[in-house]
Amino acid sequence: MTEVERITPPTADDPLDRETELLSDLLGEVVEGLEGAQLWEAVRSLHADAAAIRAGDEEAAERLIARLRQSSDAEMAPFIRACAMELALANIAEARERVRERRRYDGDAGGQRESLAEAATTLRDEDPQRVAALASALEVELVLTAHPTEARRRSILNHQRQIAAALEVAQDDRLGASEREEARGQIREALALWWQTDAVRRSRPRVEDEVQNVLFFFEAVLFDAVPALGAEVARRLCGDPTVVVTPVLFGSWAGGDMDGNPEVDPAGFLPILETHRRLALRLLGDRVGALARSYSQGANHLPAGARLLASLEHDANELPRAAHEMDPRWGAEPLRLKLNFVWRRLLNTLEPGDEPGYGSPRELAADLELVRAGTGSSDVSAGAITALLRQVACFGFHLARLDARQSAGPLRAAAAALLPGLEGADEETRQALLTEALLAPEADAGAPSDGADEVKRVLLTFEALARAGERFGPAALDTLIVSMVESASDVLCALWLARRSGAAHLRVVPLFETVDDLDRAEATLAALYANPAYRERLDAWSGAQDVMLGYSDSAKDASFLTSQWALYRTQEALARQADTHGVTLRFFHGRGGSPSRGGGLSHAAILAQPPGTVRGRIRITVQGETISARYSDRQLALRSLEQTVAAVTLGTASPPKSPEDAFREEMEAISRRSRAAYDALVHQDEGFMPFLAQVTPLDELAGINIGSRPAYRAGVRDMEDLRAIPWVFAWTQSRLVLPSWYGAGTALAEGDLDLHRRMWREWSFFRSACDMLEMVLFKSDLGVAERYRDLVAPELADRLWPVVVEEHTRAVDRLLAITGKDRLLAGAASLRARLDHRNPWIDPLSHIQVELLHRVRSGDEGSREHLLATVAGIAAGMQNTG
Repeated sequence: MTEVERITPPTADDPLDRETELLSDLLGEVVEGLEGAQLWEAVRSLHADAAAIRAGDEEAAERLIARLRQSSDAEMAPFIRACAMELALANIAEARERVRERRRYDGDAGGQRESLAEAATTLRDEDPQRVAALASALEVELVLTAHPTEARRRSILNHQRQIAAALEVAQDDRLGASEREEARGQIREALALWWQTDAVRRSRPRVEDEVQNVLFFFEAVLFDAVPALGAEVARRLCGDPTVVVTPVLFGSWAGGDMDGNPEVDPAGFLPILETHRRLALRLLGDRVGALARSYSQGANHLPAGARLLASLEHDANELPRAAHEMDPRWGAEPLRLKLNFVWRRLLNTLEPGDEPGYGSPRELAADLELVRAGTGSSDVSAGAITALLRQVACFGFHLARLDARQSAGPLRAAAAALLPGLEGADEETRQALLTEALLAPEADAGAPSDGADEVKRVLLTFEALARAGERFGPAALDTLIVSMVESASDVLCALWLARRSGAAHLRVVPLFETVDDLDRAEATLAALYANPAYRERLDAWSGAQDVMLGYSDSAKDASFLTSQWALYRTQEALARQADTHGVTLRFFHGRGGSPSRGGGLSHAAILAQPPGTVRGRIRITVQGETISARYSDRQLALRSLEQTVAAVTLGTASPPKSPEDAFREEMEAISRRSRAAYDALVHQDEGFMPFLAQVTPLDELAGINIGSRPAYRAGVRDMEDLRAIPWVFAWTQSRLVLPSWYGAGTALAEGDLDLHRRMWREWSFFRSACDMLEMVLFKSDLGVAERYRDLVAPELADRLWPVVVEEHTRAVDRLLAITGKDRLLAGAASLRARLDHRNPWIDPLSHIQVELLHRVRSGDEGSREHLLATVAGIAAGMQNTG
């Protein structure tokens, strides 16, 4: 599950169990109708065998393996599809349960756990004005990315949304039997269409496809979820239900992330931003149009004020053609008339002509505020018009701010090709040369001496960013993320390239990814804050500095626990440093879906941040399958958004206390031990890369069309070049989930158990890390993973497999000793039940995948398509895959 909820434990009449059973039964009916009863009976038999294997039935294991070996690829295909669909249907049922849980608590004084109502209760003794000011000033930005961990096709996502909507009707006891049966028929129809849809894309998605996939969630869910979130913040925290606050803003990397992705073309920035703009204006126009149709107040009942009348006169003068086309009856309905003028201005903004539109969202908001002030009713003014104002404040005319991202390496090369003396210079000289160039009266726009394609692409990128700034303004694109930053000169290179291209509006954000880079971050920022050229730009940004933290590569580089501690220490140091230099610092957390990439429990993770590092400001990436898990439904989106906002509010108003020195010292020791154990296997053992390639479907993943980016940054097939996303995705497929726990067993087992127990009780950071370890250790499955061991060369398997098993055992034993539990997730019965339900459907897919891997690696290319279908199915079942 993407977010762990403490839901009511299942009972005989548990609605989650009922809905899971209903969906499975309907799938069975559909499959029987399409393929025959014999196939569905075989699917149920496969499921029963998988459950028996989990219970220790060795005969069932032999029977299942023999059946798979005797089956052709074509015979296995329907089993793959059935298991994958069962898992996806379980996801739908669980999402519905999370919605029900939210509704059960709605109106409760204390609110649901991790809700805004709970946050308000926690802060009830605080100064109300201070809480309201904090809520009004929140800077929470969620950045949706196109990282390739969403294995589902858009067509299948649509079928799943249709099933979820129909399921709510089918289970509504207030409706008549015929209405509920009609809904069940709609579910059957969607299941039949889904059954006959290819699970794997025929071609790799283009960048434009990824942009549209991200925008889909804005149009379908987020645009209308945000007003409800704003209303909850206004009511619970601000004490005024009509105040327009923007607790969250959104960003996107889709189409802007060039780091190692040659498919992202700088020439695409303007079309992508235009697509964002057109969708935002269309959505706003639709809401204004709906409001105009509903605002029927007559002047006899609600006389127009002087300001409204003056505004209408101004509209008629500026928009004479629109005024001529207005229904004359609207003259007696001034608010409706005004809203129709607003609608026409939005249309003119979308399709410019000879009559003016709006120059900015602020102008639109001013017109809407005028309408709101003229409603004459608090009920009306607090309704749809306020919701619309919240949408304008959040989405503006750009919907989501587009970030550009490029690695430091290409930027260094481009700057060296343009600036004499930079190539081969030491860091001090590089900083001096770049500072001089930045402070020069005019930027040198000369042609590069090096005509390499990479250099030309970087220069084209900055030229495109300059044009984007001129055309759409900083609200649409104002940030360049520089990944793999190693020193201050990397940031200065980006700043200088931006200036010479006319893109001086860009805010340059360093991304520190490896543990070593995180350790150097304080020195890097110190050099920048002391640099006169950088300080000049920092002053232009009102002293605001974003710093991005890389969870993925730091964990891949040095282990989960080492990464977590390095990130904690870096935030502490950079926050203190920023205060010293008068800098307003905001951390940008590059989190993925899996725990090893910073994913998991967002509320707990935010509250576990070091004290004084949140301060009402945070950016967080939302990646891959996490996007659809959180934002596929309005209620789910609202729940996820409020968890984040509530955590940022609490983390700011009531931050955790600083850990005592003994805790810090032990965490340093844990980090060292974890890194040493992890490094010995992952980086120092020459057999590890062959082991990885054989025990997981890493190489085969290149054939699944789930993203536009390649698996390796520069095409070199080694650990350093391998991206963190396929690294995690591959281990999840083989059910080991190794990146999320390896090294933790040794690190914890060699420490002081009593001290660890006290750290778990008293330190939110350590408890959060242990909670994440507990979940991933439960989801890892050595029994199923043993089957993948058979894919490994015997001498390699005999040497490395026992190392992996022993570390897993140490991790489980020590974690249970620390938490005092008798088994993993002992305190989360409902979560255990849900995961236990999934396993007998995931397990057959894993067994099938192993057999197909044998075939593909033996040269049977015909098995590859079915193999990739198992990848999509296991991803749906495991969730948090990358």
